This record gives sequence, structure tokens and C-alpha cells, in this order.
Amino acid sequence: MSKDEKITFPSSIRDHQDAVKAEAEKVSTKIDEAFGKLAKKMRARAEKAKSKMGEARKPEKRAVLQRRFELYADAATHLEERLPQRDSD
Repeated sequence: MSKDEKITFPSSIRDHQDAVKAEAEKVSTKIDEAFGKLAKKMRARAEKAKSKMGEARKPEKRAVLQRRFELYADAATHLEERLPQRDSD
């Protein structure tokens, strides 16, 4: 291809706004679902660590479980804050 030749696309995004918006909504929904699923998983792991904390006898083990709980809970909160607020029906 020489320098003078320009690459042309069949059409611009402006010509297909409806298709672009539909695709953006579809992808955004998938991303939101993935964030929600991961947040739920992190929350479950935090609760599991919290329940094991009460059973731990050694202070070292309890400290490790406490930190694990904090990390998983923080991760879940971080993800949940980024999810769009849905109206409860």
C-alpha cells in the first residue's frame, strides 16, 4: 500500500448508531453480570473466613483468617460499588 492510498471503512459508526447502542448495552449487561457474580463469590469467601475465625484457637490462625476476611470483604465491596444501581421491582 502506498502512502497516498487511504484506508476507507465501509461505513462510519454514526451511520449505525442503533446497532452500536444495542451492542454497548449487551456488553455492559454482561460486564455487570460478571461483576455481580464475582462480588457474590468474594462475599461468600469473606463469610467463610469469618465463620472459621470463631473456631480458630491459635492467635496466628485467627489473625490470618481476620486478614483474609478483610481482603475478601473489601474486594466484594469494591465490586458492588461499581455495579449500577438497579431498581427493585
